[in-house]
Amino acid sequence: MREFILLALKARTSPDFNLTKLQEAGNLSLVCQTILNTLWISNNLRRDTIMHVALNGPEFPPKIISIYGESLKSCEPDEVTIARCIKKALKEGLNLKLNEEKEVSPGFRISKKAFETLVKEKSKTSQLIYLHPEGEDIRRFNFDKNTTFILGDYIGLPRKTEKLLARLKAKKIKISPLTLFASHCPIIVHNELDRKENSQ
Repeated sequence: MREFILLALKARTSPDFNLTKLQEAGNLSLVCQTILNTLWISNNLRRDTIMHVALNGPEFPPKIISIYGESLKSCEPDEVTIARCIKKALKEGLNLKLNEEKEVSPGFRISKKAFETLVKEKSKTSQLIYLHPEGEDIRRFNFDKNTTFILGDYIGLPRKTEKLLARLKAKKIKISPLTLFASHCPIIVHNELDRKENSQ
């Protein structure tokens, strides 16, 4: 199983954002682009992939949107539709208590949970990979069957979060000699893993 966790520090956790002004909602545009590039391929979904987005902006953080390629049915691969699905999830998740989770539609869930809690949970069942420009080259790294890739948005990860990842023994991996947008990263990761799997 491939999993991705995006930490979106400013992305709104209130459902009152405008679908035509996603940049004003803590750069939800980037969030939607990253979800799109993580889960969809031409005329299909990546059924072996789960995308988690930790939203930490106003007004009701923390919230995590989790999207399961295996069972996703009610969301189409375009930015506005994905934003509409997030908006619906945030509305239905307004009254969640800490660590509660709710399925909004098939394959689309929302939880009242901190990014740090999610990462700790994944460290027990999955190999943690922190996508970082100073990490080991992805083409020289051997991945486990179950892998969780962690990436930050345009702000990056706070220092205390990086220290947590170090304590959890997350491996730093770089995917390019250049600094990329977060939304580009899943495509490159998928391509490298697809190539490795198809060469075996």
